[in-house]
Amino acid sequence: MPETPLLLVLPPRFPVPIAGLLLAVAVWVALQLIGTRLQRDSLARALLMRSRLSLCLTILLASVGWWVASLIDPALLPLSRGGLEVRDGLIVIGLVWTVLRCKRELQRQVDTYSQQVFPNLPQRERLFLFDLADKLIAVLVAVLIALELLRLLGTPTALLATAGGFGAAALGFGAKTIVENALSGISLYVNRPFVVGDFIRIPSEDLAGTVVQIGWFYTQLRDPERQPVFIPNGLFTTQPVINIARIDNRRIWIDFGVRYDDRELIEPIIAALQQQLGDDPAIDHEKMVAVHFVGYGESSLNLRLLCHGCDGDIATAWDLQQRLLLQIGRVVEEQGAEMPFPTRLLVQP
Repeated sequence: MPETPLLLVLPPRFPVPIAGLLLAVAVWVALQLIGTRLQRDSLARALLMRSRLSLCLTILLASVGWWVASLIDPALLPLSRGGLEVRDGLIVIGLVWTVLRCKRELQRQVDTYSQQVFPNLPQRERLFLFDLADKLIAVLVAVLIALELLRLLGTPTALLATAGGFGAAALGFGAKTIVENALSGISLYVNRPFVVGDFIRIPSEDLAGTVVQIGWFYTQLRDPERQPVFIPNGLFTTQPVINIARIDNRRIWIDFGVRYDDRELIEPIIAALQQQLGDDPAIDHEKMVAVHFVGYGESSLNLRLLCHGCDGDIATAWDLQQRLLLQIGRVVEEQGAEMPFPTRLLVQP
């Protein structure tokens, strides 16, 4: 009677699968008990509950896969480690699955979780750190998958070095733009000229918008008309970028004028405005605060008011500018002066 190439000898007991099942149940119960003791909306509890299913299934499948691989006839499937390589491969796959599930959980409630982890940081900084964590997790997953594939394929070191040399040459000649954008994306995370939520402007390209996402190759903006704009990261290393969101104090610059007949009232107008500016709590008095007579115009005596708001918020600066414009009109009127209408000289033929 010819021998069959596949010999599956079933032992009377199944110690490895049963041990794996018991360990998976124990891990499930332990994670459940730990999770119930944590705060309901906390990040730690969410990650524990997210990873519970993948970890327990990984333990169970790794034990069953190891057991089944150990029963296969080496003539059909030669395994140098007696099935341990199958177990290790399933464990790596399970870990990658767990990491991806945790990554998805972080993306689900970024603002809530970032506030828990970094309560003392501003929102832009928190979102930047979580975006960086998302990128690092993606890199970790890619590295784990690559290493596991290389291990399963049994790739020798010499072949890896040769492939690396050809790969470097291909990147140098055929993928210059891709590499440039990728390295520029890393530079954006290291140097942080802007983060998600900042409003930036690129004068050379006549582009402006709020940063929505910083990717490996492209950065997405949302322009003032709410249109998405995708910019290659390489552009940020060659062109100047103005980060309007990081303005510390907004400058208020107002030009106005009075009639030529009110020349004697210029000094009282300046003194009154300077006194009111000095009492205004919305103005940063550590920076220049000034009201000056700056010149003779075609139909008016020109004056200029200059000050800075206490912060960089544009809406606050607009409110301050509106209040100062109305205040200038009241001061001019209280001093008995008037603001002239523009005059035009008509030359009759």
